[in-house]
Amino acid sequence: MDVHYPPLDQAATREYILAVLQDMHRQQCQWDPEADRGAELTLETTVAEWRDACALLGWKPLGRAYNVFWGVSITDAEWRAVLEPSQEKRLADVCELLASRATRPTIRPARLLGCNCAPAGAFLTIRSLLFDAGEGAADEIAPSTPLAPYFRRHTNVFLGPVSRLAPGVLPPVRIRNPLYDAALLGSGVGLLAALIGACVSPWLVAVGAFLFVLGWALTWYAARWRLPASVEFGELRTFRDLAVVVAQGKPA
Repeated sequence: MDVHYPPLDQAATREYILAVLQDMHRQQCQWDPEADRGAELTLETTVAEWRDACALLGWKPLGRAYNVFWGVSITDAEWRAVLEPSQEKRLADVCELLASRATRPTIRPARLLGCNCAPAGAFLTIRSLLFDAGEGAADEIAPSTPLAPYFRRHTNVFLGPVSRLAPGVLPPVRIRNPLYDAALLGSGVGLLAALIGACVSPWLVAVGAFLFVLGWALTWYAARWRLPASVEFGELRTFRDLAVVVAQGKPA
């Protein structure tokens, strides 16, 4: 079965780019303790405020990472011009640069019973995106197929390409990763022990430092190499549920 059904590419606008960045921040706040939940991203937000809100990298690795994320080829010099000095540059500069190079994926309606059907087109597009991401069983996905195992294996696809089809419509993500949570707690305990040890005993400082480094290493391992125990997006349960939400362009 041919599962290749890519979206149409249209010219992006700075408002669309901003909507994607806002949605990325919204979802990041659900799982990343370093994200600033109180921040509100607008075109007038400075790059420094944006980077603080999303715990982003320095300007060069950030620009290169966004080249991959958006599928564009923007030079380091062009990125630096819109990212530095970070206290003066605004998100409007970033959005305008990306809008000049990036495209906006748009769902192609599919023919169903002689009529154009947007949810059917959304379903085929989402299945195609999973196939492109290496999902070997993509041809077995039907509208009634449960989402849970695919959410778990391809979280980045749903938070990335699928979300960009309709920014802001997916419910807040819930990621359960016990190893990551335990490692994060261990880092906190280690840091606290090191601070107390500075006033009590150098041995406690050493133990605290060890726990902090071990916990930090385990959080990196858990986030990068271990699949989460479960991933949920609100009450979405089947591919039909997801396709309807994405096609309507309204939050579930």
